[in-house]
Amino acid sequence: MENLIEIKNVYKTFESKANAFSKNTIKTNAVENVSFDIKKGEIKGLVGESGSGKTTVCNMILKLTDISKGTILYKGEDITKFNKKETKDFRKHCQMIFQNPYSSLNPKMKVFDILKEPLDVYGFKKDATKKILEMARNVGLTEYDLKKYPHEFSGGQRQRIAIARALILNPEFIVADEPVSALDISIQAQIINLLIDLKNEYNLTYLFISHDLNVVSYLCKNVVILNKGKIEEEGIVEDVFNNPKTEYTKTLINSIPKLKTDKF
Repeated sequence: MENLIEIKNVYKTFESKANAFSKNTIKTNAVENVSFDIKKGEIKGLVGESGSGKTTVCNMILKLTDISKGTILYKGEDITKFNKKETKDFRKHCQMIFQNPYSSLNPKMKVFDILKEPLDVYGFKKDATKKILEMARNVGLTEYDLKKYPHEFSGGQRQRIAIARALILNPEFIVADEPVSALDISIQAQIINLLIDLKNEYNLTYLFISHDLNVVSYLCKNVVILNKGKIEEEGIVEDVFNNPKTEYTKTLINSIPKLKTDKF
């Protein structure tokens, strides 16, 4: 399979003041020399503890955070060199599902307007209502649900809304930043299976970010393990989880009770 996304020797450095009264700054490498590829049509897992740099990596991939050093390629083109128009077009094809369905949706907007907003931004006026109804059905929502506000839904239903919003522009690449971590276990399974169905229907590519190894082992074929901003290990899920090469990966895996590597 061809590479859709290529991350090459990427760094992200944040600067902060030593204290409130000092002019000196402290530099912290949140991501350091990270390189991996995401092939078209695959679901790649990105795993690590809180603070490991997972979200920073995905923010750089989607140009939500500037890269301090390195290169990220989308279909062979360097996204760091995109102008404003090219960046807008890039984001139409590359969308994100956020972790918290309670804070990622505008509470003042009805679901119909939440799904219509991206279409308005990109000038899709023809058949907009038809497209919204179709997408709502595909994620398990009804026409009546489109008239409601986010607070009228459960967490799982809100995440379905967030997924619909991410897919409404027909992107080909989705960054899913811990999209089930805020949900009950029973609801997690429903959302994961929905993501699989949508991947097959729309021929999507996912970067699935999580600290839950059981979810990653079920959903992903390949995985990247991050530790303190650096890649600890990378490879096929079964190989990495069953035969970890580093002490950090062994400790991470041993901390998860009854890790399953059975595929769906």
